[in-house]
Amino acid sequence: MISSPEPDTYGQYARASLLADYVELLALKGKLVQRASVADFLADNDWDFDLILSPEAASLSTMNQKTLSQRIDGADELASVVYRQLEERQHVLRGRYPFILEDEHVKLDPAVDPKANAYVAVLAMTVAHAYGVPSGCAPARLFEQTVTDVLCERGIAAVGFAAVRRTHGSFEKALPIACDAVGLIGNVEGVPVLKWAHDEKVDVLGHVGWEDGLRFGSWGFLGQVTVGRSDSWETKIKEPNRDHWKQFTGTGVSPARFLAVPHHVERQMLERLTGDDTGIVLDRLRLVRYKAGVSENEERVVEAVLGEYVEPLSG
Repeated sequence: MISSPEPDTYGQYARASLLADYVELLALKGKLVQRASVADFLADNDWDFDLILSPEAASLSTMNQKTLSQRIDGADELASVVYRQLEERQHVLRGRYPFILEDEHVKLDPAVDPKANAYVAVLAMTVAHAYGVPSGCAPARLFEQTVTDVLCERGIAAVGFAAVRRTHGSFEKALPIACDAVGLIGNVEGVPVLKWAHDEKVDVLGHVGWEDGLRFGSWGFLGQVTVGRSDSWETKIKEPNRDHWKQFTGTGVSPARFLAVPHHVERQMLERLTGDDTGIVLDRLRLVRYKAGVSENEERVVEAVLGEYVEPLSG
């Protein structure tokens, strides 16, 4: 059973996105969730949204200190924030968004086969990890492959570096194999490597080459891929050491970092993560736009999620 969400099911920086996902999950089960039901849920449960909203909306998080009528008004506004996440998904993804937003509720597009839909596949990986839905496929490792495939669709040569390292047992063995797969030359000589380096904080390695014999200077990409909670994202995106990887891969210039998550990253968090030249974020909205089809393992996860009883939103 997938239980009614707790505030930190996705971590404290993805609460509106979490509730938007839950509305979609109920829609996949054929249930229409009214905006008023979301407002009632928020009024009864006193969720704190000030960590993800703009400063001018922070006062909404103090509903427990207000009169009943003020609490109802505040909960209604928070419900609108949740529905704005859904509206952003529809706006960005257009025909690739499998749900229909009608006035006060959301429903699955009857023309959509959920088991063959790219958006539903990424949503299912998010839900399966967060709620521990058994499917026979580890969402974390499956999502690494999803990200790798999408990068290839975008014309970036990409390889699941963490997967290569798991297969070959050590960083030193994995590096030349992974680099060769994307047209780089791996080298650990002269670079300090930890004894237990594992994957040196890179799950997916990417490269855009110019087919000129690897003349000096190349575009490299270092991806941290996680299905984990939003509290970890700010640390994760900073983990790959660009100076070390410049030497490991011979790019000549520091590779760009990115964080990939199957969640819909809310606007305020997206701006925080990408500030100070840290890196970029590939979230569900960006990945689904270029995701080609649904793999066999992804379909298994979708089936597992669809097979679970989903508890209605309760106060």
